[in-house]
Amino acid sequence: MRNVLCLLVVIVATACTQDSYEKGEGAYSQMMAQLADAHVNSDKRVDYVDTDEGEHLVLNRSAAASFITKADTTYRVSFYYKMVDGKAEPLSLGRVPVVTPKLILHMKTDPVRMESMWIGKSKKYLNMGFYVMTGKPDVDSLKQVLGCRRDTLITNIDGTRTLRLTFYHDQGGVPEYYSQRVYLSIPIQGIKADSVWLNVNTYEGKKIIKDCL
Repeated sequence: MRNVLCLLVVIVATACTQDSYEKGEGAYSQMMAQLADAHVNSDKRVDYVDTDEGEHLVLNRSAAASFITKADTTYRVSFYYKMVDGKAEPLSLGRVPVVTPKLILHMKTDPVRMESMWIGKSKKYLNMGFYVMTGKPDVDSLKQVLGCRRDTLITNIDGTRTLRLTFYHDQGGVPEYYSQRVYLSIPIQGIKADSVWLNVNTYEGKKIIKDCL
């Protein structure tokens, strides 16, 4: 059986940039945050988002972001907002990578600081929140690579099935000066399993993180 890697090349210093919209003193006092699919209109501006908690949020004003380069499409985002008169007022947008299956020959498991793994009410994505160590490299071509290898699908004694994954991380020579939070999403609607076990190498040692689909 060939190993499959959900692989994405991420230049961490730029991939997790947030585009913020300051609205004056107290703007963030009622802030909420969710991972979501953001709809981009013909003007390359976000006009509504569908959150992982199953909410359809129309924005009270469309929002642009530096990472949005295509019109009439959907971007995976971390969405920071507050509710005003029944609509979402955007405070910040951040790009969230969505990994896609690729073949892999050589596995890398450089450590990360894993924070959480969860699935929202929409049951569309397996989300991961973690920290990587990063810094300004002397060579611009250096980059970190993140992803998730599919190892095996196990049938348990009770008939349920568990998908086992291994977290892929190649530090890629990037300096480890400070930590930066990163989100990663994997589409799960086509996964025929009842639970997921994620093997991940952390700075505290190897861990197994479990969640139900």
